[in-house]
Amino acid sequence: MKKVWKFWLFGLFGFIMFSFLVQTAQSLPTFSRKFETSCSTCHVSVPKLTAFGESFRLNGYQIPEGDEKYIKQKPTSLGAEPWKEVWPNAIWPGAIPGSFPLSAWIMFDGKAPLQGANKELIFDFPHEVEIFMAGILGENVPFFAEVEIEGGEVGAEAWLGFYSLFNSDRALNLRVGTFEVNPLPMFFDHLRLGKEHYLYNNWRMPGSENNFRLRGGKPGLELNGIVGSRFYYSTGILSPGGGLDGYGTFRFKLGGTPYNRSAPTEEAADKAIGVLPTGFWVDNAFELAAFAYFGKTDVAADVPDSFNRLGVGARWTYQNFDLAAAYILGKNNDPFATGATGSEVDSKGFQIEGSYYIFPWLIAEARYETLKLDDTVTLLDQKNTIVGLIWMLRANVKLVTEATFSNTSDNILNVRLIFGF
Repeated sequence: MKKVWKFWLFGLFGFIMFSFLVQTAQSLPTFSRKFETSCSTCHVSVPKLTAFGESFRLNGYQIPEGDEKYIKQKPTSLGAEPWKEVWPNAIWPGAIPGSFPLSAWIMFDGKAPLQGANKELIFDFPHEVEIFMAGILGENVPFFAEVEIEGGEVGAEAWLGFYSLFNSDRALNLRVGTFEVNPLPMFFDHLRLGKEHYLYNNWRMPGSENNFRLRGGKPGLELNGIVGSRFYYSTGILSPGGGLDGYGTFRFKLGGTPYNRSAPTEEAADKAIGVLPTGFWVDNAFELAAFAYFGKTDVAADVPDSFNRLGVGARWTYQNFDLAAAYILGKNNDPFATGATGSEVDSKGFQIEGSYYIFPWLIAEARYETLKLDDTVTLLDQKNTIVGLIWMLRANVKLVTEATFSNTSDNILNVRLIFGF
């Protein structure tokens, strides 16, 4: 245990020293520059979003009440506004961001086992570098691009959107590219609060050539939209493994900020974009969500594995509390290419996660999650318990201290430092 205590002391010392070193740090990701506002306008803790930030995202990186009065860096117009009046005898004018919309997030990781003979500290500096661009190419044409560099491997995602098709006021939108499907918004892996991936989102069928998992970018087309301000849907087709997969999601929100507004009223929107010093995370609301995913992957020559994932989730936010739970069912018809009757494998997942805002810069988190497979698969069922503290050292500097207790691996103490610009 001595080295574990040394790790704690080192983390505490690093936290104190880093607090002194970043006194002049500024919050300068892409949208902070565009609106000259803090990261906390859209994030309770990067990357997890406030209700304002989620509405901004769902509306194609646009403030629904109107962008113009909030934008500080004006876009460069690609054509005169009167061109719209003579279309189709002219190209519809567009725009590009006024400054190059490039941002980066860099992650440093450290971990130490909390049990077993090996108590060595492991540093991963940097663990990952994420470089991304996001913005709009004129009204209702959002874009996103990301390059991830991790362990010498490079991955990329990019999509282009066309929102408010047929003047539908966000009721019908199209995305084309590679993007995360986001099956349940309360457990969207890319926007999680802590370090550890969600168990069911992250697992793949062990021993199978079908390496599908819910998280991660997948190429395809998606139609989505906001109906009646409180309903959100998305449906699409993807080709992650050469074939075509299909999916659909549904969300309903009661109370709080509507999906098609960045705040309940325009006056509240003015306050939100002005950056509240405290309480910016508060959105007293209840949300329900459901999803279905259907796919097929060849696990051997001319032997397909048809599979599905079905899930429901709920989230309740009240003042400083945030509580979410989900239940997910899955079925793989022939993941090991046996061709035999009864070769299917069922999976069940349950997860519950809660957080409490102690201070605007300090959040406590706790999560419990399980994954159960059929008895036909000779693997232990997985159970994880995760507890941690999230420290926002600055609006763009985040420290995660998180302990993971698992029945299938060593218990681990994780520390992650993230900064962005």
